[in-house]
Amino acid sequence: MRLLKGFGLFTSLFIGFWVLTLGFSLIQPGVNLGGAVGQFDESDADGGVGAGSAVQEFLPARDDMRGNQMWTFECELVVQKPSVMTSACADFGEQVRNIVWNQWDKGHGVGRGIYSVNDCDPDCADGTFHETPVTVELGDVTKVGSKYFLNTFSFVSKNGEALGVGKGNSGSWDISEFYRMVPGMHEGA
Repeated sequence: MRLLKGFGLFTSLFIGFWVLTLGFSLIQPGVNLGGAVGQFDESDADGGVGAGSAVQEFLPARDDMRGNQMWTFECELVVQKPSVMTSACADFGEQVRNIVWNQWDKGHGVGRGIYSVNDCDPDCADGTFHETPVTVELGDVTKVGSKYFLNTFSFVSKNGEALGVGKGNSGSWDISEFYRMVPGMHEGA
């Protein structure tokens, strides 16, 4: 009986959280949640990043995109030339660290780093991190105001080996998803 009460409380809290979250999103002024949430919206006044339509549009990389105008995201923070990128901000269970950027201009960044993934065996707290050197690239440009944002982080094993158990030798992360989904993030750009 105690287990059922605990499950009922958890379920109620979970549903309540999402009802409040979606309700709050719907009352935010200027937020268009029609279509797929979190995609780029061509109707944005600045032609950049927003929530709305189901189509992602990126600008072509150009020679006049200077490095001091280029930014990206790391765990919801707007940064330049990050030294760490992750797909799991809560625990950094999968990350590329020690990133050194060889190029940071013309609408993309190119560099190298160390890919690290936790195998979570027997559990994530006691798991082993597996590491391999990778080449990295940031691309897919959008623009907000005078800033160019790099939205996709890609990496490839330098020696061709797999990046971990059950993984291939390359990967890619959409690192601007949170930014597109949370309207308050747009004010800091």
